[in-house]
Amino acid sequence: MTEGEILASVMDSTRGMTNYYFSKLKDTDLHRVFNAGDVALNSAFWIMAHLAVTENWLLLRSTGAEHVKIPWARQFGMGAQPYDKEHAPQLDEVMQTLGNVHELSLTHVRSLTDEQLKAPNTTGFDLFGSSSVRDVVVHAIRHEGSHGGHLGWLCKLNGIKTL
Repeated sequence: MTEGEILASVMDSTRGMTNYYFSKLKDTDLHRVFNAGDVALNSAFWIMAHLAVTENWLLLRSTGAEHVKIPWARQFGMGAQPYDKEHAPQLDEVMQTLGNVHELSLTHVRSLTDEQLKAPNTTGFDLFGSSSVRDVVVHAIRHEGSHGGHLGWLCKLNGIKTL
């Protein structure tokens, strides 16, 4: 396997964990916000919409691929203000976009050569002093895993057994 194929496989496996936890939450209020002290945690809905937006930015746009136009991207990007549930996209649209972005991302990452992985990312995104395409792909995997873990916490907060 090429490095691009391995990275795509790890990303897909990480998405599997995200989807597993999200599936456990299907009968809950996906917009519910829990608080930890004075900090409002992200809702399950926000996490899934955010993952669609950030995978698009990281694995497509920042690696030189054609990215998907997501009309609601600003509502769920890094540093976005809490979204208005009444003006949010429908869950079906979020999940369709998430799946579409993911498939396009996997196809693109699988195709990356060692030289392409070494190249600077195309958006200038600085990841703690690193900025290659490889660094962006690795960060996308870590980012997905972090938010997948948040969904696991939301399962626990909703009283849902996960294992």
